[in-house]
Amino acid sequence: MRKKIIQKVLPTLLIGALVVSCVVENGKLPQNVKPLCDLSENEMASWFKSGTITENGMVTPANSVDFIHKTNCDFYKWSERMFLWMTSKEQGGKTVFESPEFYTVSPKVNGQRNLIPHRPNQLLKAVANVDKTGKIISEEGQATDDVLMDVNGNLVYYISMVNDVYAEFLNAVHQKKMSGKQFPTTKEERDSIFSFAQHNGVKLKNPSALAMEIKTSWVVAESLKNVEDFVTIEATIPVYKKQSNQLWLIQGERKVKLALVGMHIVGSANGHPEMIWATFEHKRNTPNQAYQYLTKDGTIETVLEDGNNDWLFNSEPRAINNQSHMTFSGDSIIAKDLCEITPSNTLRTKPWGSAVDVKPNAEDATPAASNSEIIAINNSVISKLKGKDVRKNYIFIGATWTENGAGPNGYSYNPTVDSLKVAGVAIGASQLANSTMETYAQNGDKYNTFGSCFSCHSNNKGLKPDDLSHVYNGLMKGLPQQPSLAIIDRKKQ
Repeated sequence: MRKKIIQKVLPTLLIGALVVSCVVENGKLPQNVKPLCDLSENEMASWFKSGTITENGMVTPANSVDFIHKTNCDFYKWSERMFLWMTSKEQGGKTVFESPEFYTVSPKVNGQRNLIPHRPNQLLKAVANVDKTGKIISEEGQATDDVLMDVNGNLVYYISMVNDVYAEFLNAVHQKKMSGKQFPTTKEERDSIFSFAQHNGVKLKNPSALAMEIKTSWVVAESLKNVEDFVTIEATIPVYKKQSNQLWLIQGERKVKLALVGMHIVGSANGHPEMIWATFEHKRNTPNQAYQYLTKDGTIETVLEDGNNDWLFNSEPRAINNQSHMTFSGDSIIAKDLCEITPSNTLRTKPWGSAVDVKPNAEDATPAASNSEIIAINNSVISKLKGKDVRKNYIFIGATWTENGAGPNGYSYNPTVDSLKVAGVAIGASQLANSTMETYAQNGDKYNTFGSCFSCHSNNKGLKPDDLSHVYNGLMKGLPQQPSLAIIDRKKQ
């Protein structure tokens, strides 16, 4: 049922074009969008291992070594394929990212992180480390250390992972077999990592996927309606003792079913050592603030702000949105100021990674055009998935990168400022945020100079792995000298 909503006034972005407004059913995408980024049936079928699009069928990863950039759409197709691959179910019913091809990244303790192998019959852990005193270390906080809770009072949990190529790259650099100046992007670098791994008795399953780093966000599935609409896993999460309405402490852990609500996908590709940064969300997560797109006849259409309709992270869209109630520290959740540990209302302020007032990249003439590319590829993929494929319920929000793989400088593209048109600025969906991971750092609907993923992932404006990745240095400190971590684990299996 559609709800009454308040129209947000957006600037006219195309001179001379007719601007009309519409209401799109909550959680749905506009179907009359101009197909600026489309995908043929045959091309999408080639993504599937069987060569045919099948319900919940196995998808293979994009070949990042052969990645070619002609338009923004190439990055968006790469992102969609990687998501479909990682959320594919392997034999036995587990997702690809639960398989031994991936490793969980532990929380940081004294500057060190560990790679936790994914073994058969072993649950993933949202709590992934214990310090020397025996205290369980968790990371329910986001990048801002804030804590997010759904409308049912369930905490959002986070699990970060890397693939086996990333792990063997770490090992090779650690053992001084590779320089490690940047993440692998070429056939030669892929072959070097493959040979290093093979020499140590490890066979990489999909070496052409290159180095992948993902972050996932989850809620406990037991309180959700229509759990079958979510990718789910069995996992271990922390149990909290509620000391008061303003303080919760970790008191052990328990096994639960978790439902996927968000995923960051980051990967190196040919010509892009800065990596491609993409993000996905469940369609029920949060309402969208108003946005514009191009219709098939070139008209600008404004989608009004979503109303109240069974959102996971918003019970009252017209209330105050995106204000944090609590933060995470060590083993504690602590209420902020005069708040209590309670759900907050979340609004996705830049629905497709574009501000309303500044075009996000040089390729698109307007934010509406950029939005249309991303909406169009969503429609193309979702419409071609068969039956009740669970992946139909996840929406690609956008992806960002830099021109010609330049070292990111932390800024976002802005055509009105010369210094914000250089190669190191974020382009594509250059104001990108995920409402479950950057909830309180979305910066509203207007342009923000530091509005992209690279705002935080751009140390020294360089391309070294530790300039880009927050987990790389900690993982390097956690590696043994000889042999590789993967060898130790796989010989146990």
